[in-house]
Amino acid sequence: MSVLTPPLIIALLLVTSAVAGPALLRAGAPLLMRVPRAAVAVLLTSLGTWLLAAASLSLLLAWTLTGPDLLPGAVGEVCQRCLDASTPFTPDQTVETALPIAVLVALPVLGAAAVLVLGARRAVRARSAARDAARDITAGARAVRLAGHDVWLVPDEEPAAFTLPAGLGGIVVSAGLRRALSDAELRAVLAHEGAHLRQRHHLVLSATRSLADPLRWIPLAAAIADAVPRYLEIAADESARRCSGTRSLASALLKIGAPVRPATSAAAAPATAAASTGPQLHAGLLHAGGPDRIRHLVAPAGTGSALLPTALLSGLMLALTAVIVAVHGPYLQVLLAGCAITG
Repeated sequence: MSVLTPPLIIALLLVTSAVAGPALLRAGAPLLMRVPRAAVAVLLTSLGTWLLAAASLSLLLAWTLTGPDLLPGAVGEVCQRCLDASTPFTPDQTVETALPIAVLVALPVLGAAAVLVLGARRAVRARSAARDAARDITAGARAVRLAGHDVWLVPDEEPAAFTLPAGLGGIVVSAGLRRALSDAELRAVLAHEGAHLRQRHHLVLSATRSLADPLRWIPLAAAIADAVPRYLEIAADESARRCSGTRSLASALLKIGAPVRPATSAAAAPATAAASTGPQLHAGLLHAGGPDRIRHLVAPAGTGSALLPTALLSGLMLALTAVIVAVHGPYLQVLLAGCAITG
């Protein structure tokens, strides 16, 4: 077997999971929708697994290729000793190239740093936008207590309910919604919004978007970024259904319809986008609206057809996990042993 065969296999696994992953996620949705909170954890773990496996490809190539020295003196010698101590390949198995091996080792670090910087910038902008939206929304609202929940009541005739991050206001409902819903339906909506706050969905959403948005050129990352908000809404639905029953929640969702923009916050809307399965509103908001979720509430799809695609996606992720352990493990072991002082 050629020394380049393992990198080619890893590259094939990465491309296959990145390209086929979105289709497998869609096909596996009937099963994932039954366990929405676990689905969010699986999606985020899958994204992290793919990224670590991508880093493994570069680190594996650092073992299998040789090239000119890039780092001077003692630093270069220490790095070479680390590589020699961690690699499972012998010098006669490597392939000579013009690419400095230090570039391959540094590439995952530089990539991670770039994603973190871009994600942090996006998180700061999103937080600022959510703060501006919250200020606009609550400026014309009054604080009331409904069905055991502290809410902001906005003077808007459109039936709307959504949740701001906990530190920026919490639950917001419109006067039109309060009039349109029965007491049982209103309790269901407020239970839904309260679940967003209790389960810290805004934090999950912010972390997901901060990590995945800079990587949307990867189909799997884009699919995960789009799917997480939907599963967060379904998780809130499940919590509300346990509190108020399916009938009240489904009826309320039908009356609310798709998420709408309260008149009090119209000026802020063009600048940002919301986490919702319907039309977009503000970054950092989570909405009760979403008539497309009613079908899952009243007649969830069977899970039989979702078993195979879920198993295939799980198999791909397990293969990538094996790659991570096989490649990152020796590097970590050498670093913990202190290759810098090995003579």
